[in-house]
Amino acid sequence: MKSGTVVLSTARTPFGRLGGALSSLPATTLGADAIRNAIARAGVDPSDVEHVIMGQVIQAGAGQAPARQAAFKAGLAKTTTAETINKVCASGMLAVTYGARYITEGDHRVVVAGGMESMSNAPYLLPGARNGYRYGHGVLVDAMIHDGLWDYYFDEAMAAQGARVAAELGVTRAVQDEFAYQSHKRAHDAHEAGRYADEIAPINVATKAKGKIVVDALPEQARARIPALAGSPGSGGSVWDHVPPQNMVADPSQYSPYVTGDVPYTRVDRDEPVRADASLAAMAKLKAIDTDGTITAGNAPGVNDGAAALVLSSADYARSIGAESLAEIVDHAGVAWDPPYLALVPAMAAQKLLDQQGLKASDIHVWEINEAFAAVALTAATRLGLDPTVINVQGGAVALGHPIGASGARIVGAVVQQLRRRGGGYGIAAICSGGGQGDAVLIKVA
Repeated sequence: MKSGTVVLSTARTPFGRLGGALSSLPATTLGADAIRNAIARAGVDPSDVEHVIMGQVIQAGAGQAPARQAAFKAGLAKTTTAETINKVCASGMLAVTYGARYITEGDHRVVVAGGMESMSNAPYLLPGARNGYRYGHGVLVDAMIHDGLWDYYFDEAMAAQGARVAAELGVTRAVQDEFAYQSHKRAHDAHEAGRYADEIAPINVATKAKGKIVVDALPEQARARIPALAGSPGSGGSVWDHVPPQNMVADPSQYSPYVTGDVPYTRVDRDEPVRADASLAAMAKLKAIDTDGTITAGNAPGVNDGAAALVLSSADYARSIGAESLAEIVDHAGVAWDPPYLALVPAMAAQKLLDQQGLKASDIHVWEINEAFAAVALTAATRLGLDPTVINVQGGAVALGHPIGASGARIVGAVVQQLRRRGGGYGIAAICSGGGQGDAVLIKVA
């Protein structure tokens, strides 16, 4: 990747539990709120946003073009293009990578990239129903499991594979539980110290107006912008010379998730899954997900709801509007291996990234490695020669939650904000994804 893309802002929703505080909000609404807040934090004119890329894994039932929905709900213009990416858990990270590439190649000046997921709203599927059942039982299929948490090649849950790989690599139950406990402790301490304030944008979830978010002022629809090279609309003969009738223009009042006024709401400003009362003794009592395995509900993340977004731009654009550049997206690396070995690929991707840049692991000041399971982060530490205590110093997915389409963007944003607090340096965000793929992004704060 060519360097030169800068981060103008990061924002994410708090992460919610399955059926919890955010469960009334569909993924596209969560994505819209992350986008809206990221743009507000960046201080850019929403009309300058040329493209939106959002990762989402469980798209069944979400409606056409989820990223386009999220862009419209956030108040972006009809001329803002959008695309939705699915690379399982790496979706949000890949969205950021693609956004950076668009910018460095000169395709766009300003891109919003991130990810979104509402696992609470994942539908059930009824395969075979379209053609009818002549005889026998129909089976309801959980889209959350089928499309997000199940290995297609070995026809089993990824947690079962994770347990076998952990056994093969010698990652014991005790070590996993200890790391998971520390994840909760670090996350709780970080929340208490206010260190998530730069990441999380609190959200007011309406309690009676289902699916709505209560805000002080409704987002204004951004101005449409015709591409600079497309000619001048109104000059005659231009393909852009078109004025649709009003009943053919998308009306925000019909789809906007935002409401104002005296509407009851619940304010959510922290990650719901974090356990202040986590203890090793309690974790030790949990049954393994798989017989004779080591992965439990305590040392694996839950299934969650949430979204994250970053505003990316060219350095020239940032200078032209006097915007502060928080960080630079330096490079990306992707790898693939045998599908069951999720535990190996984050380290492989990170090492490939280091090799591309001529760096060593010791040159990296902040490490965020997604806790698909505690065993994944522990394996990455071993493979990269790192002390596990330097990974996910504010807690990881085991504690914070893992809305699978959003986590990749969350950890990129986390690296940016942690580097800012330490005064600069290099950081790496790395993640595994279903099918045995790994991705890593290198971030620099001067």
